[in-house]
Amino acid sequence: MAGILVGVIAVVAFRFAAFKDTDVHYHANFALYINGERDPFKSFTFYEEVQACMTDNKVDPKTRVHMHDQNSGLIHVHASGVTWAQFFSNLGYGLTDTMIQTDKGAFVNGQDGKRLSFILNGKPTGAIANRVIQSEDRLLINYGDDKQAVLDQRFKTVPNDAHEANIKHDPGACSGGHELTTWQRMKKSMME
Repeated sequence: MAGILVGVIAVVAFRFAAFKDTDVHYHANFALYINGERDPFKSFTFYEEVQACMTDNKVDPKTRVHMHDQNSGLIHVHASGVTWAQFFSNLGYGLTDTMIQTDKGAFVNGQDGKRLSFILNGKPTGAIANRVIQSEDRLLINYGDDKQAVLDQRFKTVPNDAHEANIKHDPGACSGGHELTTWQRMKKSMME
């Protein structure tokens, strides 16, 4: 019996020591302007309930990436490989590198002499739809006939609170990463 007990303790200790937490939870910021007006994302339909953060179903698109708490500029990412197009799809919008579809219609690059522009982390880019959302990204999406100087000013309006959300721990609001307690680590190392 003593040998079995020592063997079980050794296996548990090894799994505990070798365990690496693979959960993904980070944040990014964005703003969307159409013809000079910022989309406020006021409707409750744009936001997920907090329970979306607490499920282990990483297959459900809305569990993978969403917004909540009526914070219209903060994205919660819960799975690897989530793209900007997937995020906008979860909002009920469509995004390609040449078009944004909102609840107000489709806005196509070149239509009526206007253009669809993207500024990611302070740098203009032509392709965003299939780009993976990275932790603390800041993205401006703009449709209109605006000059670069206006776009640069608009980029400054993109919220910059993803870092704060990443380091803040508030399990009731799915707000950020935190170190697992010893008990949580023990449980996860035995379950996975």
